[in-house]
Amino acid sequence: MYLTFRRVALISSLIGLVVLISCMIYRHNLASYTANLDTRAFSAGLLEPINSLEPAMINCHQERLIASAMYEGLVYYDEKAGSLKPLLAKSWKYSTDGKSLVLNLDKSIKFSNGKKLQASDVKRSWENNFSKTMDWSNISLFLSINGSSSRLEGKTADITGIKVVNDHTLKILFDKPNAVFIYMLTNPIFWVYDDDDKVTPAPGTGPFMLTENKDNKQFILLRNDKYHQGQPRLSALNITIYSDEYQAFSDYKAGKLDYLDTIPLKEIKNVKNNKDYKGCYISKALLDTYALGFNLNKEPFADNYQLRRALNYAIDRKAIIDNILGGACLSIRGVLPIGITGYNRQMPGYDYNPEKAKKLLEEAGYPMGEGLKPLVLTYNNDEGHTMIAGFIVDQLSQLGIEVQLQPMEWDYYKKQLGKMDIAFFRLGWHADYPDADNFLYSLFHSSKIGISNFSGYYNPQVDKILDASREEHRSHQERIKLLNRAEEIIVDDAPCLWLFQYTAERLKSPSVNGLNIDNMGMIDWYKVELLKPSLEDEGTTNKI
Repeated sequence: MYLTFRRVALISSLIGLVVLISCMIYRHNLASYTANLDTRAFSAGLLEPINSLEPAMINCHQERLIASAMYEGLVYYDEKAGSLKPLLAKSWKYSTDGKSLVLNLDKSIKFSNGKKLQASDVKRSWENNFSKTMDWSNISLFLSINGSSSRLEGKTADITGIKVVNDHTLKILFDKPNAVFIYMLTNPIFWVYDDDDKVTPAPGTGPFMLTENKDNKQFILLRNDKYHQGQPRLSALNITIYSDEYQAFSDYKAGKLDYLDTIPLKEIKNVKNNKDYKGCYISKALLDTYALGFNLNKEPFADNYQLRRALNYAIDRKAIIDNILGGACLSIRGVLPIGITGYNRQMPGYDYNPEKAKKLLEEAGYPMGEGLKPLVLTYNNDEGHTMIAGFIVDQLSQLGIEVQLQPMEWDYYKKQLGKMDIAFFRLGWHADYPDADNFLYSLFHSSKIGISNFSGYYNPQVDKILDASREEHRSHQERIKLLNRAEEIIVDDAPCLWLFQYTAERLKSPSVNGLNIDNMGMIDWYKVELLKPSLEDEGTTNKI
């Protein structure tokens, strides 16, 4: 069919009109979006599970991340400064003997329901959390406080060592000095809420308030206009919980999410190398380590220092990270992860040295594995753990060492660890609070054997140094020196085979500003904001 000039002109005019109308609609929608940016919710995607946002019941990173928008503690850790800063407390001071701590609250703080924060609210929140929590690591954070053991055993109605001096002053009494307790207050178990208000969840002092929970699959949080630091930059948070990490990744690429908390493992290298993600991709070293523990009370590891060291030199950590973990981790040579105050870059620790491993194995009495019974490596059943365990099997076989794998369900695995029934096991440790004490004291002080010290490690010299570090409340630098000395001894004793520390691999949209991940994997929601788009921006996707 042939088109006449008149028809061509008519069609051209219609096309021009459609384009003009489309541009007008787009500009109108964009203008409306820009004008109403202050009311648009910030969309975030997290993976399952979410079971509770109560401070006492928080059991995973995702729960902690959401709840941190609602609740706060008395202090927070400023990673850039490497020190604690005031939050709900304006100041604090240890007594001369280190056996008590006075905390002075900021008088201007209000809960999201408008009620003013008082010291009695703090005491009640802490005691409620202590009573409700089922996690022994949470309970242990209280145990240096006078009366906590009696409260745990039901002998008293409260924790007598938590004293309300007046409306804005608390005094904490310790059984023995605990210089690190002030760092423990960053843990969710010490977050504060208004227990008098019987709404669920209880009002907190954070920058946002939970207004809707759709079966733990979607959470809507609105801005807390009474927030003590000023009005948050976002009007609301819309947090979607995914069961499929690839669906979450797809929604991010389609522009449906402003923030993605988990990148699929197999996609991490692609994201790192794709220039389209520049400015959107976030990678941050976490205070979260992965090791294999040796039970020092079981053969063949008991009294065999050379064997434990030989195994440490036998593993190529970088190969695990590159081939299994998508490059999303950092190798470690000892106890402390990169990024924690006290991390010692000069400490030799352990690297991949198969020749040294062979020599130490011979000194241990097992030349090229001869005479060594098969090692049984136990771990909680998980695809990632299975892949890493398989790599360990292959590497140790090169030294003539046979390793058999024993996966267990998580709950049963935890029970076996607590019973100290496992000789060779996976040991993951995420910091309860951002201080080197949490890795050294918790994992290697003899008082923690069977609680968090699952290797049964006992060195009287290390105990003495770690005790001295908790007594040193006057000088932070001196305390860190003591912790460094303790780590040197522990690493030399090799109660573990240290492998790597995790990194946070995240994505944000180009329109997000002020979103930073700290080394605990957390976000300061108060500082996050959405940038206004320009008329030249194309489409609504993240352009990936």
